[in-house]
This record gives sequence, C-alpha cells and structure tokens, in this order.
Amino acid sequence: MEQILFPILAIAIVVGLYYLAKLLPSQAEYRGRRGEQRVFSILKQLPDEYYIWNDIVLQRNGYFVQIDHVVISPYGIFVIETKNYTGWIYGNDDSDQWTKNMYGYKYHFGNPLKQNYSHVKALASLFCKSVNDFIPIVVFLHGANLRCNTRGKVIYAGQLLDEIYSHRSPVMTPAEVQSLAAILNAAAIETKDTRKEHLNKVYESIGRKNYQIYNGICPKCGGQLVERRGRYGYFLGCSNYPKCKFTTPI
Repeated sequence: MEQILFPILAIAIVVGLYYLAKLLPSQAEYRGRRGEQRVFSILKQLPDEYYIWNDIVLQRNGYFVQIDHVVISPYGIFVIETKNYTGWIYGNDDSDQWTKNMYGYKYHFGNPLKQNYSHVKALASLFCKSVNDFIPIVVFLHGANLRCNTRGKVIYAGQLLDEIYSHRSPVMTPAEVQSLAAILNAAAIETKDTRKEHLNKVYESIGRKNYQIYNGICPKCGGQLVERRGRYGYFLGCSNYPKCKFTTPI
C-alpha cells in the first residue's frame, strides 16, 4: 500500500506546487510592483490640485496598455514609468534595449523611454491631444546607477517631486483638469483577466522579437542584423541604418 501511496502523494505535491507558482507573482513582478508603490508614495505628497493614478490599464485599438503612474495637473500631464533595477544602467534614446550591469552580470530590458512614449500616445488618443502636451518621465529607484545618454527625462526617484514642481506655468484650467480626470476614470480598466491578457501579449511579443534577433533579422523592419562596435562595446544594428535605428546589445 505504501508503495502505491508514495507516488500518488509525490504527484499531488508536484501538481500543487505548479499551481501555487502560477498564482504567485514572479520575483520580477514583485520588484516591479514594489517599485511602483514606492513611487506612488512619493506622488501622494503632491498637493490636491494634482490628480494621481497608479498602475492603470487602458484598452486602445484592441490592445491593453498598462501605465505605472499618471499625474494630471494645471501645469501639465505627467506620464511616469518606474524601473526598480539595481546596478549600472546603460542606454540611449534610439536603442531598442538597455543594459543593467551588476558585478559583471548583464541583463537587457526594453528601452523605457520608448515604452513610456507608447503610453503617451495612448493617452493622447484618449484625450484628443498632441503627444507634445505630455511630460514623460522615467524613474529609477535607489540602487540604480544611471549611465544613460538620453535627451528624454530619466531621473532617480528622489528627484521626482523637484522635476514635477519645475513645471509651474499653468497650461490648463482647473475645469479642464477635472474633465481629463473624468475621461481617464471612465476609460480605466482594472481586472485580473485584463492584466493577465496584457502580460501574455507582452511575453508573446518579446518571444517573437527574440526569435527574429536570434536568426539575424531586424524585428523592426525585417532587415539584416550586422555586428557593429560602439561606445559601450559590440552590438547588433540594422543594415538599413540610418532609415532603421534598431540596435540590441550582444
């Protein structure tokens, strides 16, 4: 009897652990959420004339868009992307991926400036405004050492309030601010199913892009990837440069 029960018990444990792992967030998701909460706690220090949203999901053109933070005020619309990474961070405006270097271990992640720009475009479409009416900011938390060469605003969390307060010229009336807030509240979606679908689409896109890169194909335009040497070492770039500026670290 024991010989029969042991394999059944072992299978039950394995199945239980599998489903538990599916339910629990990954370490990366946990770090991301913790980083968003830290930045949200900073944003809550803003006065009442600033309307704040944290971890908001919108559906635009059949796709789900998840935005870490949106702040609407008489002084502008701030769209904030939070990154909770530790180590030296390298990147520029045009590269498709940035690099985190921690004690020689390199990890590549999507360009947060481009990621945040897609959020700006979604909000611009929703509000019927120009992308130039928005103030995109990428925030890295304590532990990151920024070595970025960008025109876009990439700052530390401790600089966030000063950056927001640096915009003090009114561009909207309080009534216009309240109108945009009402539009955003009506459009916001937040359910476990929509979040799961959004993450699945992101992971599917990453997998497809990595497959193309592995086979030497530019995922942006379909051109050939060639090895080049730049300021921070070797990288792959599109053969159609400068028409296509896709790059990825090696």
